[in-house]
Amino acid sequence: MSETKKIDPRTEKRREAIIEAARELFCEYGLSGTTLEMIIAEAGGSRRTIYELFGNKDGIFEAVIRNCTARITQIMRDLPLSEKPLRDTLIEFGENLMTALTRTDTLRYLRMFLSEVPRFPHLGKVFYESGMMTGRRLLTEYFTQQIKLGRFPDHDPEQAARFLVSLIKSDYDFRQLTYVGWEPSAGDLKQHVTLAVDMFLAGYGQGKPIAEQRRPS
Repeated sequence: MSETKKIDPRTEKRREAIIEAARELFCEYGLSGTTLEMIIAEAGGSRRTIYELFGNKDGIFEAVIRNCTARITQIMRDLPLSEKPLRDTLIEFGENLMTALTRTDTLRYLRMFLSEVPRFPHLGKVFYESGMMTGRRLLTEYFTQQIKLGRFPDHDPEQAARFLVSLIKSDYDFRQLTYVGWEPSAGDLKQHVTLAVDMFLAGYGQGKPIAEQRRPS
């Protein structure tokens, strides 16, 4: 009985519709330029529905942030924990992460979130903790398991997670956020991620030294 009462499919569907509509409106008009009336016009429902589900407009914005960051962190949640070799897993993870981070819609959401941080510091904290910190924690858990299995050196797994993501991201996300119109190719991303993973592993004494690897012509 408790399981059937736990989720109301109609309420959840309405909630998702409000988040979807609000996300596009926030991207176009910003948080201050988007009104509850605009969201209701796009998603349907009423002010009462919004107050019951989100509290207010800031609550909707927070829900949008969590929804968008969940799409990225899901990549880390899907990390295979033992089935594949470490290097293959990290390359697959890196390619999936960079593909997600360099999508046009992801960049729109990032620009929108960052533009609102100075006025709404709390929402900036939500964005950081639900995205970056959640992803780092999941990757830390993966490295912790690999250490226990003897597949990765016994060093600080959180630091390893931080180093790996920094190498993989490099300046790609920042360049796309500021260099409007620039877009990396799939081949460039694959080559970059592979080199970043090999550099990371070499730094931990795994695999070939980078100096022995030849850059593809």
